This record gives sequence, structure tokens and C-alpha cells, in this order.
Amino acid sequence: MKSKNGSATIIDHKLQDQDQCIDVSYPQVDGLKNRAVQNEINALIKKKVMALIPKEGCDIYQTIKGTYKVELNQKGILSVKFNVYTFRWHAANGLDVQKSITVDLDTGKVYQLYNLFKPNSGYRMVLTRLIQNQIKERNLPLLKELKTIPDNQEFYLTNDALVIYFQEIEYTPHYVGIPEFPIPYYQISSLVSDQGPVVRFLQ
Repeated sequence: MKSKNGSATIIDHKLQDQDQCIDVSYPQVDGLKNRAVQNEINALIKKKVMALIPKEGCDIYQTIKGTYKVELNQKGILSVKFNVYTFRWHAANGLDVQKSITVDLDTGKVYQLYNLFKPNSGYRMVLTRLIQNQIKERNLPLLKELKTIPDNQEFYLTNDALVIYFQEIEYTPHYVGIPEFPIPYYQISSLVSDQGPVVRFLQ
């Protein structure tokens, strides 16, 4: 069963605590015809967000702040990124952690990066090269060389681009934050799977 207009209604939920150090917003979907799929997607989203919240809570952390952004919500595809900022008591710096989920609103299928591309298409090599080019163009400092991205590299989708991102201090210094690398669909159109979500957004 198709979702209405290929998109979901997004309802904002909040998680707060009495000590007021935790303030986390996260989305839940509504309006899908298939209620089982809707419940499954909502459970997945909540589980992913809860995993970003440190278990030590306000005893260790002065601030735990969570936000999200819906990057894509059409043609039966939902792609959302989540960001949780934590600041420990007496720490010099806080830390941002970003995660994302890309899911089919009709089936509940969660897409990994490798699901987006044809088998044996060499997509990892192509994406790595495109990211390396952006690193040079943007003159980004590196803590270590980016050699290749894995099959399950974190990403999200927009109307016109696949966005690869890395965590703070994974490849770049802390002050850079979370580096994101948008890769327009036209640059990878020959590699994408006919069964994946990207094909729905190719011109």
C-alpha cells in the first residue's frame, strides 16, 4: 500500500528529564496506510535516537541536546539525519555525533549504502575519489588519509544528492565539526541500482 502522496506526516517528539540536561527532539511518522510499517519505522527511529543518548545521563553530562532534520520525504522515501551534542561536566569541548536513516515508506526497508548501487559497479572507488576531490577543493585538514569508504558508510539522501558524512575527529580535526560531502545524483547515475531509492530522483 502506498503512502499518501509518497510522503509521511512528521510529528515532533521530545525527550526531556527533570534535571534539564537532556533535551532531545526526534520525529515520528504518521499518515501511512500500512500501520505495521508505520509502527516499525517509528520504532527504528526511536531506537536510533536513544542509542545516541549516553547512559550516564546528567551525572556525567552537563548537556545532552538532540535535534533532527528531515532531508527527504517524498516519492516513498524518507531520509532523516539526527544530531546529538553532549558536553561533559568540566570538559574543554563538547562532541557532536550524527546518524541518519533512509527508509522506504511503503515497505519499511532501511537502506544501507550498498543498497543504492548495482552490484560490482565499483561505487566505493568512485565515491571515495569524489570525496577525496572535495577534500582537496575545500582544503580540509586531515588527521589520517581517506583510503576507501565501507559498504555501510553513513549517508543521507536529498532531492538531488547523496550526502556522505564522517564523525567528528574521524578524519578531520575537532574544529571542522562533522564533514559532509554532497554527491549530485548525475555524477553517479550510471552506478545506481534500479531497485534502490536514488533511481526515483534521477532526472
